[in-house]
Amino acid sequence: MKSLHAIASTIATVGAALVAVLAHAQPQLPGAPPQVLFRDRFETPKGGEAVTFRSLKAGAMDLKIPAMLFKPAGAPLGAVVIVNSPSGWSDAREGHYGRSLSSAGYAALAIDTYGPRGIQSTQADNTQLSTSAQMRDAFAARRYLISIGYPADKLAIMGTGRGGTIALLAADRTFLQDEEERFALAMAISAGCLFHPREPRAGTKIFMALAENDDITGVKPCERLANEYAAAGGQVVVKIYRGASNGFDGHPLLNRVIRDPVMETFVNCYVPVEPDGRSTYNGKTFAENDSGALIMEMRKSCIQHGGSGWTNPTRKANVTLDLIEFLDANFRK
Repeated sequence: MKSLHAIASTIATVGAALVAVLAHAQPQLPGAPPQVLFRDRFETPKGGEAVTFRSLKAGAMDLKIPAMLFKPAGAPLGAVVIVNSPSGWSDAREGHYGRSLSSAGYAALAIDTYGPRGIQSTQADNTQLSTSAQMRDAFAARRYLISIGYPADKLAIMGTGRGGTIALLAADRTFLQDEEERFALAMAISAGCLFHPREPRAGTKIFMALAENDDITGVKPCERLANEYAAAGGQVVVKIYRGASNGFDGHPLLNRVIRDPVMETFVNCYVPVEPDGRSTYNGKTFAENDSGALIMEMRKSCIQHGGSGWTNPTRKANVTLDLIEFLDANFRK
């Protein structure tokens, strides 16, 4: 009969082997280097204080939204709400911006609009969550920052990809018209510029960071939206990052082109938005809180599948400094 010591040793060996197998069995990102795992891509932002706030949930109790609050060493010059990207919040992106902005003197609140709803990513299915729900989360985050002492006139919103789209929507008073108080600044990186108000109501200064080789949301739609916003009296700065693709501010190890065949792309999408916030597409009208039905209609025509991207460390550094410069130009007064 084996001794207890031998049995324990065998169990330990088997356990170690299982751990090793499971570790190597972690799913990898499509086309990514072997060392980049999903768990690394979606690692929770680090370096801040974990907090929660409540966001209005239609037809139900308020939803508790997790967030990470990054604070500067001294008195803050302002505060920024960072809306998660379409692949979900991560340390490599939202954590990076939180640390970078706080080191420059700004508080940053990175919010996770997906986690409480059981969503990991919307890249392949944008019907999972309405844009209006995410905007509600962003404005709830704004109120939270005010409640803990940050000045209302020194608050900004930013995001990458779909997070950038939310920032752009929050900047125009056409959307969520019951939200009377707006962010002072909006900063959008590789945003989807598919929603075009017929009568833009500029309420926020905008900075658009566009990737030259963006084949997911494109450059021209955002340039057109910027021109429309400016023509309505809005202030907007547009900068194109040469050689960059969509998602150029992502994980540092994703340093070669990754092709995602199922990702939804919006380069050819143009959605007129009526003055009351309703969207019109293919002769049909959609309520502001029903972007899911709108997306399903768009799949019949303009939405395509398959997009590429990679992290460009130089351009990521560039856009980070540009964001800080934009904040400084408006808040450091």
